[in-house]
Amino acid sequence: MKFHNLAFLLILALATAAFGLDYGSADLTEDWPQLKFDSRHSGNVPDRSVTGPLGLVAAAGLTDAVFTAPVVADGRVYVVDGSGVAFCFDAETLELVWKFATDGGKANCNNVCSPAIVDGYLHFGTMAGTYYVLNASDGSVVRAIDTSDPIFSAPVLSDGTVYFATLGSRVYALKPDGTIRWTWDFVKERLGISGDRWDGAQWIKRQHDEAWRKNYFWNRHEQFCCNRNLAVSNKRLVLPAGGAIVWLQDTGDSAKFLAEHHGPREAAGTLGLCLDENGTVLRQWHRRDNGGSLQKIELKDGKIVVQTVPGTETNYFGTVFRDADGKYLPNREGPGLLSFCSASVRGTDVYRCRPQEDFALCKHSLTEKTTTRLGGFPSIAAPILLREHAVFGGLDGQLHIIPLSGQGDGWSFRTAFDKAITAPVAVCDGRIYFACEDGHLYCLGPDGDAPLPTDDLRLHEIRSRLTSKLAGPKYDWFTNYGNRANTNTNDQGLRPPLKLKWIRRYKGTVKHFSVCGGGRMYTHTAEGQIFAVEQETGRLLWRRYFPGVYVSFTAPVYHGGCLLIPQAGLKQCRLRCLDAATGELLWEAPFTGSPSWNRQLPPIVYKNLVVYPFSSGSYTPKSWLFEHQSTFGSPPDHKPLVRAFDLGTGEEVWTEDFSQYGAGGDDAGMCLMDGTLYYSCYFGNRGTNGSQGVTAALEPKSGNVLWTNTDYAVHAGCTVSGDNGRLYLGGYNPVEEEGKVNRVWCLNAEDGSLAWKSEPLTRAIHVITIGKRLLFTHSQYQNGYLLDKQTGKILQTLTRGYRCTRFTMSEPYLLGPNMDLFDLSDPKDVRYVWGGPPVDVMFCVGAFVSNGRVFYTTNGAGLQVSAAYGEEADRSTVPWQAE
Repeated sequence: MKFHNLAFLLILALATAAFGLDYGSADLTEDWPQLKFDSRHSGNVPDRSVTGPLGLVAAAGLTDAVFTAPVVADGRVYVVDGSGVAFCFDAETLELVWKFATDGGKANCNNVCSPAIVDGYLHFGTMAGTYYVLNASDGSVVRAIDTSDPIFSAPVLSDGTVYFATLGSRVYALKPDGTIRWTWDFVKERLGISGDRWDGAQWIKRQHDEAWRKNYFWNRHEQFCCNRNLAVSNKRLVLPAGGAIVWLQDTGDSAKFLAEHHGPREAAGTLGLCLDENGTVLRQWHRRDNGGSLQKIELKDGKIVVQTVPGTETNYFGTVFRDADGKYLPNREGPGLLSFCSASVRGTDVYRCRPQEDFALCKHSLTEKTTTRLGGFPSIAAPILLREHAVFGGLDGQLHIIPLSGQGDGWSFRTAFDKAITAPVAVCDGRIYFACEDGHLYCLGPDGDAPLPTDDLRLHEIRSRLTSKLAGPKYDWFTNYGNRANTNTNDQGLRPPLKLKWIRRYKGTVKHFSVCGGGRMYTHTAEGQIFAVEQETGRLLWRRYFPGVYVSFTAPVYHGGCLLIPQAGLKQCRLRCLDAATGELLWEAPFTGSPSWNRQLPPIVYKNLVVYPFSSGSYTPKSWLFEHQSTFGSPPDHKPLVRAFDLGTGEEVWTEDFSQYGAGGDDAGMCLMDGTLYYSCYFGNRGTNGSQGVTAALEPKSGNVLWTNTDYAVHAGCTVSGDNGRLYLGGYNPVEEEGKVNRVWCLNAEDGSLAWKSEPLTRAIHVITIGKRLLFTHSQYQNGYLLDKQTGKILQTLTRGYRCTRFTMSEPYLLGPNMDLFDLSDPKDVRYVWGGPPVDVMFCVGAFVSNGRVFYTTNGAGLQVSAAYGEEADRSTVPWQAE
């Protein structure tokens, strides 16, 4: 009997090979044509359902991490991995049918453009700037469109047309076979720019126009990048172009511009976008400091009407509620973080995920104006709404299936390597298809009993080594202020022009710099993600997420193959040490206090010790990020502490308590110079004997205090920096002449005595940057100052109009946001020599130089950029444009 069955199977296999029969997929009838199923990206699929518990049917290994959603058609499933390799699998078994590797070289990584399938054609774009139309049956190229832009936004299928947008906000309308029907260019049509949008020289010409610069700095409507997905309803396209939302109408042979919307006062970054059944926009936006909401934006009769979805508005105080007249109501939900993916909508109910414990998936009722927490794990992936369940991937590497009713327990499936799932799923015939950052495509079904994959693809390993001439470790920008003395400067031969090497998307917010070491760049988001990318290409190597982090503006430090990062939250704070190559947690140790605005300061490593300053005490959401101008500093029971941990184990070695001088500890700074630690803390009016702060020198091995000074200390929002035997102290608040005059103070490091006071200035925030010949300090909203190092005399004022920007210096240039460069060679003739392309809508974070490259992580646009400069830039082109 067994022989006859085997013979029959052999005959069936031969017939299948000869005649193209596909009995394995015969029972699979449902398709999933595009991201989130429909052109509105509503995520609403009420006719689909799953019956749990589900098991693993199969898993297929790809070539890289996967950030895209799969599509399904005619018994096959298609997916594109981070390296731009397209795969076709049998939907029943996940057996490989074909694969196609796109062109573009090493820069073709981090592909986030999810594919779409229509009429037997597979559509997707790449980071290398090519849009592909493949024959879905065999993977052959039908059409390859060179767009001269990276492509982040997923193609959208609607009424027989395929629409897609490039990162540069060029919109294309195609026939299913890839024939171009029309194109529309936001940069040309709305900004009036016809030159190369990625060339800073084009932007510097505009920015030398003073009238234009005033608008540039305060409104910033010229950020043009489309790094989220467009959506379509009834031939009306909605394009997230930089800080703008643009409506276009497909008229058949062209696009008609309908309207453009910006936020009040300044443009805001779009973090996610979808449309409801009426075509109304649901836009998750962010401005800064955890400020944002999910908005309903309706274009009706030529007018734009904006409303906030109740329970979605956040700031650094927490979740914000308003009444019908816009007045604030008591906070009913407590702390709240932003969402970084598009919402999904069913009728008048809106569902969204966010990276916050207890708020992973929430339902927001537009009619009842209520918020219901549904469960799951914190996520940056959009949910899919089935008949009775929501399905989404978590940052914990689990797929979560949650009842929409809020009744009963959810169910989760754990993937093989605990890597994040960051793209939406596809659901067909009771099966769930999803891709994971572990580089595998998974299929779950009610009949699944396959083992988890064991083939670790070792995606954390660097594939493209840093090729700059200054790749050695002595050129690393390994800590937030450049070095342990916090000079905030280096000299690596920086000069214009700048030429982009890579650009990538991330989902989170930052207010501090990434750091570099070991050929990697490391970033910490305010919501608790830590990730590493190749410095050469920006390719994601690993991502870790720790729950409980709340608006934590803390920066990492790289040291000897380890990454040390303080992560602060309302319930707990932890100093964590990770393996910098893999992201593995090596140890963690508790600390306390708020990250405040100045807690960008990372720990300082001294030999086998890790030293970190903080405060004792607990906080409410409202007091978590206290304002600099609030002279109370912090609650009166808080103790200013400095603690040393063992670098190998995280165990406490020593702690120094400065509470005899005042209460506080959050608004403090620390630096290491010539083997001595220097600590400076602001108390506001919580100091003893009238002091507003304390500055101290400590012996780092023991913590013994060498000297203290209660007359001069940092005075809010500024750390201490040092060089050549001197310390520099600035601050947000005026502290002399009864709180009317602000100054920079220079102390002698040997004994803490005053060396000089600067001339009066408005503010001196973040850090006093120490150049070879001069000092720089920034004043929020107003001026930057160049100071004489010997006297504190103001040599020049500059950079009018920036906000709370963190600048750096790479001699002789000052680096600001969007890679703005100021030449400081002659303090009497400071020249603005480079700017752009404008990839961010905010001014909170500038750029820095490390290992012979410029690196820039935006605050509000969710983009990271690397640029070559000087000779390397002269001989190169951007990777998505032909040589």
